[in-house]
Amino acid sequence: MNMTPCLLLMLRSPRLGRVKTRLARDLGEETALALYKAFVEDMLEALDGCGAAITLWVDPAQDVDSIRGWLGHGRTCLPQPEGDLGVKMDHAFRWAFEQGYAAAAALGSDIPQLSPRTAGHLARLLKSEPAVLGPSPDGGYWTIGFQADRYLPEAFVNMPWGTPEIFELTERVLCPLQPAVLPELTDMDTLEDLRELVRSCPPGVAPRTLALAGQFLG
Repeated sequence: MNMTPCLLLMLRSPRLGRVKTRLARDLGEETALALYKAFVEDMLEALDGCGAAITLWVDPAQDVDSIRGWLGHGRTCLPQPEGDLGVKMDHAFRWAFEQGYAAAAALGSDIPQLSPRTAGHLARLLKSEPAVLGPSPDGGYWTIGFQADRYLPEAFVNMPWGTPEIFELTERVLCPLQPAVLPELTDMDTLEDLRELVRSCPPGVAPRTLALAGQFLG
């Protein structure tokens, strides 16, 4: 068994008009696309070297090769299956455990304020805790993780994805495992989310995102 945890980064291919649609309504599709690419690149910078293997899960599936061209041919890039978010994450976790990883966690791809310190903390918790969960202020979560022998696929079944109840409902499913709870981080969905990031981001974190936001927000 591979004791190095595996982080499953769930990302959308950066296609114009297909990413960060709420940001696009305020800033335009090209700006939203540029920001999304900055989010992903900032996250990978934080995750690289955190003590975990990184696997990129790509939607749509046919864009795997273009993602490799963007983020590096040395990275493991795999297609997301059809289905809702629960189906996609369950598939990624099962893949990781079939590969022999002792633990894995899934993350969204729009959390540029993820710091190397928090990424390292996540990787360490996966080695010592049966489950982990990272809340978002909108009622969702930015990461969820399990040790292989404690995996609960019920966390991904019949969930009202995109609603403010997700964290609470998931925490209820994970209750028997007493999951370790990570610091709250915000998905970059709205213009106010972006403004708050600019106001509160720690020094040295999210450099690409902050540089772009500085241009667009003035």
